[in-house]
Amino acid sequence: MNKSDKTSETLPFSANKHEPRLSKAAADYADALLAVQRERFERETACNADTQLSADTSLPSSLHMFADSDQFIGAGWTKVGQNRKGMSFRWMGRIGSLLLPVDLSAERQLTINGCGYTKRQFLKECTLWIEDTEINFSIARRGFNRWTLTATIPAMPKRPYYLMRLQSSGLARLAEGIDAYASLAVSEIRITS
Repeated sequence: MNKSDKTSETLPFSANKHEPRLSKAAADYADALLAVQRERFERETACNADTQLSADTSLPSSLHMFADSDQFIGAGWTKVGQNRKGMSFRWMGRIGSLLLPVDLSAERQLTINGCGYTKRQFLKECTLWIEDTEINFSIARRGFNRWTLTATIPAMPKRPYYLMRLQSSGLARLAEGIDAYASLAVSEIRITS
C-alpha cells in the first residue's frame, strides 16, 4: 500500500471524490422525516410514561385540525399565513408531515382543504402516506386556487399518533422577487368516522 492509498482511506466522506453525494432535496427530505420522527418519539414516550399505553387507551375517532392550531405539529411547513378572506394556511415544501392524534384502528374518511398551489402539476402529482401505507385519494379543484383532497384511510394498527406525509412532485417560487419556494398550501385537515 503506497502513501496515497492510505490517505484516501482515511479521508472523511465529503472529501472522497469517488463517493456519491446526497442532493439537497434528499438531505431536506431526510431532515424533515427525522424531525417528525423525533417529535413522534418524544410524544409517544411521554404518553407511555403518563398513561402506560395499552390496548384500551382511547383516542378520538375524529380530528379537525386548522393550519393555525396547536395540533398542527410536523415538519416541512411554513409559518401561518392568511389569505384575503382571512383563512389561515401553511405552505408546504416538497414534503409536509404531520402527527395525527386520532384512532385509525377503523376505517376513516380524510379531507384536506387547500387554498393554493404554485404549479397545477404539484397538485396532480402529489402522493399521500399514513405510516408506510400509500393512500389513494381524489382531488377536486374549487375556484381559482382552492382544492380539496378526499380519501378513505384503511384500518391501521393502534398507536398514540400516526404519521401523515403529503408529498409534492416539486417546488416553485412563491412570487416574483420572493426567494421562497413551496408547492401546496393547506388550510384544514379533517378525519371523520
